[in-house]
Amino acid sequence: MPPPARPACQPPPSSARSARQSSQPYRPPFLLAAVLSSLENIPSRAVKYREQGISLPRVVRTWQDFCRVASKVLHCVRSWQTALRPRPAPVRLGRLTSAGSGCAVTALPCTPRRGSRSPAAAHGARAAARGGPRPLPERKPHGHLPSELPRLLAATGAGAVRKAAYQSGQALVEERTGELCDYARKERVVEDGLFLPAGVPPIDRGSLWNGAERAWAEGGGGNELVAKRYEFALPIELDAYTRRACVLDFCALFPAKACDWAIHDDGRGGNPHAHVLVSALDLGAQGFTQRTKAEKGQCFYLCQNARGVQVPVRATDWKQAKADGWEKVYNFKDGVRRTMKQAKAEGLGTKDRASKQPVQMHRIARQSARDVGSAELTAVRAAWAEIANRHLAAYAAATSTAVQTIDHRSNKDRGIEAQPTVHEGGAGLIGHDERVKLNKEIRARNERLRVLRSELKNEGDTLEQLKRELAELERKRGRIESAKRARAQGRHRGALAKRRRTAMATAAAAAAAQQRVAAASVDQTDTRAELLVQLDEQIAALDLKIRQLQSGGTAKMLSAPLLKAAELGAERKKLADERNRLAGGGPAPRRPEPPRPEQNRPRGPRH
Repeated sequence: MPPPARPACQPPPSSARSARQSSQPYRPPFLLAAVLSSLENIPSRAVKYREQGISLPRVVRTWQDFCRVASKVLHCVRSWQTALRPRPAPVRLGRLTSAGSGCAVTALPCTPRRGSRSPAAAHGARAAARGGPRPLPERKPHGHLPSELPRLLAATGAGAVRKAAYQSGQALVEERTGELCDYARKERVVEDGLFLPAGVPPIDRGSLWNGAERAWAEGGGGNELVAKRYEFALPIELDAYTRRACVLDFCALFPAKACDWAIHDDGRGGNPHAHVLVSALDLGAQGFTQRTKAEKGQCFYLCQNARGVQVPVRATDWKQAKADGWEKVYNFKDGVRRTMKQAKAEGLGTKDRASKQPVQMHRIARQSARDVGSAELTAVRAAWAEIANRHLAAYAAATSTAVQTIDHRSNKDRGIEAQPTVHEGGAGLIGHDERVKLNKEIRARNERLRVLRSELKNEGDTLEQLKRELAELERKRGRIESAKRARAQGRHRGALAKRRRTAMATAAAAAAAQQRVAAASVDQTDTRAELLVQLDEQIAALDLKIRQLQSGGTAKMLSAPLLKAAELGAERKKLADERNRLAGGGPAPRRPEPPRPEQNRPRGPRH
């Protein structure tokens, strides 16, 4: 027989009793523990067999199917284990609302509270009291930045009431479907609350999000957004009060919207993070305000005509465009965009499409909705980085420690060429071991890359130093060569000057010699004329003597004079040649020599 239910306003049991109830660790039965250990090893075994080279298609398919079934069974067994675990008694929770200048806390009846006196927090306090080490895992000084999770669309079944029940740990009724939303692992919730715009009366969590879904239905339903989800890690250095202040500062970034926030932890204080649910519509005193058409934006279909021209067409103008011969374009599994007419011509059908929906473009104020959302998320991340850095700076100033900062930019924007790690998630989730192993490999790879980059940087610095030294040597060599060229040019100029002086001296000497030669020529001319006169006189005297000797008596008397005349003729010839040489002419004409007496004298007696 189940125990009677506690009345709604019954006071909760004492925190000491709750601590005693939660201090005893839950131990599953032996059979359940064996099943859990066997199922947890199945994925790792499958990975091990796959790494060993077992690549038969049938075996691989069998192992994949078996791992999929085993994962589902493991999930069911863990849910059964959580259901069997005794839950601590609930205590009251203060709901945070904005009132005027600040935030006020108003009590809500019978809502679970997770604060500094929660059983999860008491576990760490008891461990510290016993003198044992507090079970904190290794963690960096700060966690990841806000990330916008998949948006909550009531049409897909992901309602805001379900998410609010999950992150707050409360059991909420979804009025749209009539289902009770009650999720396990409520012990993770450390603290939660609502941050409402100024002037909004107090409202409970279930009424808030059921009202948001009613406003969604009144706005037309469909793909209209109900709420946005943000999840981000809280600095582990900060205490619980400062973390709460960080979350409230983050909620203050959305002054016109309703924010449902919750702080989760793993029970050991090693993974504090926040979940924030932000309404898509503005919340006022009269309820949610529907968005205007300008705020919603316009939807466009990518259409193509028979000539292959593609243009975006407004969804409101689709009927007219269809009548004009335009067709919607679809994405197909082979990565090619086609119209259905083109697909039928190629033998493809609707099953070959990647999605049932055609290619759509959503634009807000003439901008792509994706670009608008990306810019909004970047602004939110930058604002959260400023909030966290402000509180971290205050913590560092209070504790006289080094300031820890976070940067909302990605590794690519910061110029860091490290491979990012993946989010590991909870230790009990399927595939957690593989993600942890992958992160270890990524960190090892990044460390190797860091070492290689450091070595490359050192080599680059050495290369730059060598380049600088080489440039300095080149400058020195240039200076030396310039000095050599200057000295060579000086020597060349000196040699040219010396040659010029020598040439001038030579020219002067030549001029003087020419003058002397001219003077000597004049003197020689005068001397030659005198010699010619003397030679002419001597030749004339010789001619006279020769004629005198050639004229005469008998042959006997003439023999001696003729010989003398022949000798004088030879001498005259020499004087005539000398005269001709001095006069600049050729040799003097030969005159017939007088016959010698021995040659002309007859052999016999003359008759």
